[in-house]
Amino acid sequence: MPKQNLHISKETTALYRDVLVNQVLNVADFHSHFDKVATNLHNLNRMPLNGDARFSLTEGLINRYLLYIQQVRSGELEITARHRSELPDLNREFAYAAKLLLRDAVPHSKEELANFAYWALSAMLEQMQDYSEQHRTQPAVLWGEINRLYQFAESRFLTDFHSNQPDNRDIESRYKQGILYQAAQPEHLNDRELRLIDSYLRKWSFRAQVNHQESREFNAHYFYVDLESQSGVLTARQISGAGNAAFIRVINPLPIIEQVRQHMSQLRNGTAAETLGFAPGTDNIDAFMALKKALLAWKQSSSRRFERAPCAIEANTALGLNTIHSFLRSPNSVKDRLIDSHTVNISKTGACVRISDWKDAQSLSVGDVVMHQQSTDGNGRLAVVRWLKRAGDAIVFGLEFMVGNLQPVTVRVRDKISEALLISTSDNDSLITHKGYCASNTPVRLKSTRHGIALDARAQSLMQRGQHIDQIRLKRTQTA
Repeated sequence: MPKQNLHISKETTALYRDVLVNQVLNVADFHSHFDKVATNLHNLNRMPLNGDARFSLTEGLINRYLLYIQQVRSGELEITARHRSELPDLNREFAYAAKLLLRDAVPHSKEELANFAYWALSAMLEQMQDYSEQHRTQPAVLWGEINRLYQFAESRFLTDFHSNQPDNRDIESRYKQGILYQAAQPEHLNDRELRLIDSYLRKWSFRAQVNHQESREFNAHYFYVDLESQSGVLTARQISGAGNAAFIRVINPLPIIEQVRQHMSQLRNGTAAETLGFAPGTDNIDAFMALKKALLAWKQSSSRRFERAPCAIEANTALGLNTIHSFLRSPNSVKDRLIDSHTVNISKTGACVRISDWKDAQSLSVGDVVMHQQSTDGNGRLAVVRWLKRAGDAIVFGLEFMVGNLQPVTVRVRDKISEALLISTSDNDSLITHKGYCASNTPVRLKSTRHGIALDARAQSLMQRGQHIDQIRLKRTQTA
């Protein structure tokens, strides 16, 4: 909590009331007065006020904020790059404001106390989400605060009040949203998928169950939370102690897993994504792919088959389809666009790579492809990014190598010409294109820039989608 050592007077109180109460009447006002709100709330949080005065100045503002941040997270409301970079500071200040109310304001009813707790929990979980979106490690101390607040609400029977403003949700569902979001393994999701999972859980997190467990044994299909620890969601293998300890809560994801399966089937059959809890205009394929990843995480399924061996190998990494295409055609032509990197461990099918300055790899995203060339190898290897984390000033990411004969090609779909990568194996061909460039069952004309051979093919099913690329299965029709 911040020190409250700024001077307060009748004049400054009147100023804050004008800005924070009279000028911010809805989400649109909050959006247009973002800078004023951020500055004035920062100062207000550092002024000594009694609980009633603070409540009168911030009650409506906190409600507008929670609606605003919900629209920003879902993508319904577009904000500037500067405001997006300032969101973590804004979320921190609103967490302070809500915690100060919970500490200082005297609730007039049990419902009002539940609302104070709901506001504080929501703002702190928004803080936690900022760390996930920046691919940074979530701070243990913040999880400790969140767990203690939930324990406080639980002990006072506040968790199931459904009339909390501004969105009529209960504390338990909001807590489950934060837990399931972390359990979805944000480091394995790209920016778009993070927004989609957040939108989905805002509507459907209530399906999961949070209970005190009677059995001492831990269930491998469930997640766990230790309310007295400074940690978020844990698996049965990570948690210690007895499963029926008073401070252990079990999160049963099976009901929401079943819900996800049904929704994936509906998306495949053409049901609009927005009818299932996603933001208006959400692409069905994007929604399907995001749910597929979350489903695997909640089922605690692992795709790793080979152990990775530690190493320290210098390397160069090409990011982006355009750079990789140029590298394959003429490696020397893009030397200045290759990024210095290090392979820190490696296996038969993948590797872990570190780039010392994360700013060099700001365009890198989960699901995208890179060309990774180690100093010990003559040629680079094409790989897809499976997870991504910040480690101080560095960025660390996991690669899965792609198998097959790789060629840079030029493709024509209708009247659109673009660069792409053709991957051929003994079983099939696939094409890596810019995202959304080529739909299934579309005729495609390819020309190999290396051999000058033209190929007619038809795009079939989408194999995988990243933040910026698609990999689509091809069926050859003829060679010219």
